[in-house]
Amino acid sequence: MIWTESNEHMQALVYQLPKEGKAVCGDSFYFHATDETMVCALADGLGSGALARESSSVISEVVEEHGHEDVESLMERCNQALKHKRGATVSILKVDFRTRTIAYSSVGNIRFILYAPSDKYIHPLPVTGYMSGKPQTYKTFTYTYEKGSRFIIYSDGLEVPALRTYLKQHHTPGDISNQLESYTRMGKDDLTYIIGQLF
Repeated sequence: MIWTESNEHMQALVYQLPKEGKAVCGDSFYFHATDETMVCALADGLGSGALARESSSVISEVVEEHGHEDVESLMERCNQALKHKRGATVSILKVDFRTRTIAYSSVGNIRFILYAPSDKYIHPLPVTGYMSGKPQTYKTFTYTYEKGSRFIIYSDGLEVPALRTYLKQHHTPGDISNQLESYTRMGKDDLTYIIGQLF
């Protein structure tokens, strides 16, 4: 499944594929952009299949309902929503187009890379573990971004050597996604990635 969205401030593409042999993907995502902000979330439910999807889809619902809140508040809401569920790894990214700032937080094995045209990379380390309603520590990173910056958020189903070079060498989310196509056929795990370009 490929999903796209764009406006004058950004262009984004989401690609999702279930683990080989599974009818549903255990990952879930939420993406919404306005003229002022963009918020996206990616969650990887523990395991695969329907029970993993049940956990990850809760994250999408929480962020959709409370997307106006700051990233740390959203992370705590997501953690509480996972009580009595299997659990999930979670990443939330929020962009303010007016101030050209990005706020990002992650728990677990979902990764985020930001590439700036000045040839700088940002690759924050997530908090290890997963969310399940138990007390959790969060780290929220805040960055300013350059016009033309590109980013990717991806679950652990995507394994690409030298992924940073694709962000540098290919300009649009569609171009980058095309280059990643051969890596999406492994089928070893649920796979989701969100690629964006900020104008």
